[in-house]
Amino acid sequence: MSNVNFTRQLVKGKIAETIFSQMFRESGNFTVLEFGYEKVIPEMIQQGFNESNPMIETLRTAPDFAVIDRDTRQVKLIEVKYQRSLSPEYTLKAANRMSQSWNPSYLFVATLDGFYMDEIANIIKNNGEIAKLNHPKINDDLQNDYLQILKRFEQDN
Repeated sequence: MSNVNFTRQLVKGKIAETIFSQMFRESGNFTVLEFGYEKVIPEMIQQGFNESNPMIETLRTAPDFAVIDRDTRQVKLIEVKYQRSLSPEYTLKAANRMSQSWNPSYLFVATLDGFYMDEIANIIKNNGEIAKLNHPKINDDLQNDYLQILKRFEQDN
């Protein structure tokens, strides 16, 4: 993959993360905390931890967000991925990787067809199939608003 394509994929991933965090925040029902390894590993390396340290390796698979439901106080660790179109193989691979260190956790996938989210154990059990995002606090209108942002970005790039 060329540097340009690699950078493009990074940007799409960041857009998916932004859409996820803003959509959940806008619902007014969730506290969304950035949790990913990008926030932790650089500091640990600076403190002298070696990149081959098992803890560093575990943190590399850290979910992107910790999301707190303000009503139930339930905390979910959520990894966010972008896929132009849903791929059960890619989804299963991501779920398997997460399950090694972060169980229970959830996977949110942003696609041009809509948003999907499920617990990784369910994704693995269903061989990569992931449920459509169906949450009473994140209604269809809100999802559609953010889906249009994703589609416009993809259209322009």
